[in-house]
Amino acid sequence: MRKFAFIVGVVAAMVFTSCKTTGPLFSGKIRPTTAEALDSEIRERMVRCETFSAKAKVDVSSLSASNSFSASIDIRRDSLIGLSLRVLGVEGARVRITPDSIEILDRLNQQYIPRDYQFLRDSFNLDLSFTDLQNLILGNPLAYDSATLTLGESDEYYILHAQQGVYKNTLTLSPDFNILRMFIVDLYAKRNLTLNYAGYEKIGGRHFALNRNIVLDARDKLQAEIEFSNVEFDQPFDFSFTVNPKYQRVD
Repeated sequence: MRKFAFIVGVVAAMVFTSCKTTGPLFSGKIRPTTAEALDSEIRERMVRCETFSAKAKVDVSSLSASNSFSASIDIRRDSLIGLSLRVLGVEGARVRITPDSIEILDRLNQQYIPRDYQFLRDSFNLDLSFTDLQNLILGNPLAYDSATLTLGESDEYYILHAQQGVYKNTLTLSPDFNILRMFIVDLYAKRNLTLNYAGYEKIGGRHFALNRNIVLDARDKLQAEIEFSNVEFDQPFDFSFTVNPKYQRVD
């Protein structure tokens, strides 16, 4: 069970897409603006691509354990998220996520673990779709509905409040309109998700945060730090997912 818990924590860290916590990066007053103008800037900077590939260094910690590993991440828009997770260069798990399923090859225990999205709800007390997971990795906003936007107050950052269903998202933007933080609260349940973004670089014409920090406070508290490298957009990749017939199926 401990090894399975490790695999669950790894999956959570990657799908929540997550490094060094951002502090005050700017001083001075920002220019007056409107919620509609900020919405346009955010939408202009959304990462759109047919494919995405990257490497990452990941540190995951909870109240009971901590783990470090490296990952290869591949996305085919709206159809596939593929993860290969390694410890000391040895693959410990491979994960295939589609709009309908989450499948895990647990190399450590030689197990095949097929799940649906109830798996995320049961494990982390969060309702997430494939699109949500895709946006989390790419750094696009979540719980975001342009019809609900209101401005917050700050002299150093742009603050924008958005809401979608039971979730309220407070976004903090830099003076050049990059997302620095998203704080997402469930208005009816005791759970929240904080995403911090830093290390922005322009890659393939897209603004991408290489460093992420995430804190999930739901049923348990989980923190992850991720540092991306070798980021590529719209390049072919080969992600294989073959179940060894000797592996035990865990339903």
